[in-house]
Amino acid sequence: MLPPHPLPANSKLLLIALLLLSLLAVSTAALANNQRPEPRQENQRQQPQRAALSAAEAADRVQRQIGGKVMGVQTRQSNGTTVYSVKILQSSGHMRTVNVNAQTGAIMN
Repeated sequence: MLPPHPLPANSKLLLIALLLLSLLAVSTAALANNQRPEPRQENQRQQPQRAALSAAEAADRVQRQIGGKVMGVQTRQSNGTTVYSVKILQSSGHMRTVNVNAQTGAIMN
């Protein structure tokens, strides 16, 4: 029986490089199968609905139902819904913020 011939240094490096590339390709494919990319958040977010109530109407509603003096109104989005935050000065001297759903007109707090 003949003794095995040692591989030249260049052949060993080439073999190691091919082995590493193969492992990289297999692991990348495995990850791609197991971890599907999440849908983009822009697609998941709801588009803001058009307000059925204006900021002034929200302020009037809060003043009639809660009382006090309206100091300001801010508009914000919460889970795709327009919400008005109406800041009022109560007769007791305390400031209070009341949130109003712009679509339904419901006072939220």
